[in-house]
Amino acid sequence: GTFNNNMRVSVLFFCLFLSSVFATCPNVDVTSPFDVNEYLGVWYEISTTPITVKTFERNCYCTRANYTLEEDGSVLVQNTCNQGSVNGPVNLANGTAIIKDPSEPAKLSVSFGSPVYAPYWVIINDDYQNAVVWSCTSLGPVNVEYMWVLSRNNQMSSATYGSLTAQAQEMTGYDVSNLLLTEQQGCTYPSST
Repeated sequence: GTFNNNMRVSVLFFCLFLSSVFATCPNVDVTSPFDVNEYLGVWYEISTTPITVKTFERNCYCTRANYTLEEDGSVLVQNTCNQGSVNGPVNLANGTAIIKDPSEPAKLSVSFGSPVYAPYWVIINDDYQNAVVWSCTSLGPVNVEYMWVLSRNNQMSSATYGSLTAQAQEMTGYDVSNLLLTEQQGCTYPSST
């Protein structure tokens, strides 16, 4: 009796504790309809989250991505940036994006050589000219959140930027005032990507 009840109560409290310790990403809608073929080509990074700049875009300027459809239906992702300055040496990172669920083609998953694919969700699509991409992964008690504001042009008007980021904040809960602008002026872009 009493021991079993105490044990059940202890297990229940432990489970409640665990559920409160583990973070969950917000359920964010992606853009729809979405045609990955229209999304292909070069996109300039207008801004991104601080964690991006501190990790895989450390000391990067003029960051952009080129998406190319592969024969197997996956998308080749070629991210480039100039290391150290707008005229610095070009750093290239190749990745693969896949669409796991054809009914939600804007929910891509991307990997840069790892067997683990991270979410790459196109949450805002402004006629394939501007876009906001969201990625959130729950790791124990924290959410690892990435956001990219992208454009077909290397500059974006402040009105368009303000509108896109306000909408993105409303959708994700992410404080877009934390986004860092990517230097895109005076850049020497590689001709191949």
